[in-house]
Amino acid sequence: MAIVLNAETQKLIEERMKETGFDNADELVRVALETLHRVRGEDFEELDLKTRAAIEEGLAEADRGEGRPWEEVREELGARFIK
Repeated sequence: MAIVLNAETQKLIEERMKETGFDNADELVRVALETLHRVRGEDFEELDLKTRAAIEEGLAEADRGEGRPWEEVREELGARFIK
């Protein structure tokens, strides 16, 4: 199957491959699709009470304007979990 991507998408894939250490685009796309499936596959009601409470508290904090910029959070998560 031939897939045509625009230049911006190709650049994003190349950047993520460098950041994550994937050897090829196929591997990166497969993991991204599996992750998307897992994230979409979980219903809020199926989560345990502790996780649901943490999500609710996070949403309440965001409603109160206590959130942090995504760039800051992304950098922190990347430093902590993607090495």
